[in-house]
Amino acid sequence: MNTNSPNKLNPADLRPKSGLRSRLFAKLMAGEDAHDAAIAPYKRMFLSELQGNVLEIGPGSGPNLIYYAPDVQWIGVEHNPYMHDNLRARAASQGRMVDLRTGHAEALPAADQSMDAVVSTLVLCSVHDLDVALAEVKRVLKPGGRFVFIEHVAANAGTGLRRVQNFVRPIWSAVGDGCHPNREIEQALEKAGFASLHIERFNTDIPIIKPHIAGYALK
Repeated sequence: MNTNSPNKLNPADLRPKSGLRSRLFAKLMAGEDAHDAAIAPYKRMFLSELQGNVLEIGPGSGPNLIYYAPDVQWIGVEHNPYMHDNLRARAASQGRMVDLRTGHAEALPAADQSMDAVVSTLVLCSVHDLDVALAEVKRVLKPGGRFVFIEHVAANAGTGLRRVQNFVRPIWSAVGDGCHPNREIEQALEKAGFASLHIERFNTDIPIIKPHIAGYALK
């Protein structure tokens, strides 16, 4: 099987962020936060039932690890190396073995059709190329495999919140590790070519990024 992504990008697009910014963001994300608490019910719903080889994109410091079944073969692809120590420490405290790899959503370091599931929580907002990332998800999933996602999404076009999202996007992205509050993730999922798509829409109390989706897509 091919272990290299055919979805090539300019290497400059995926160059590591500055060490200082990456370190600071890792410190900010080291603990639990209100956002994680707001989406915890959906994590329990969608992550606990996964089995086999599960690849998580952008796991950060590992807040999702507690939701997986003990026998899941967990692989994490995290581009920020300063997150790795915190994640490994969290995994060790749970007695969980992890396979943590450095990489990007647009070039997943995994073989074709090797994963039973792929997971993304609050990550697709910040990938460099969303369409390429979703193509990579499909590439590594086995036939019938499941892509589980929990993401904040753009508010409806023409609404006041969407105008606010559009206005704050440049500075929001600069301080939020590339996060786009106005990214149309649901529309990208719909055109990605999955065999089926299940989406639940909900709102949180978090300003700017209230609209969320959770669900799964089948290859």
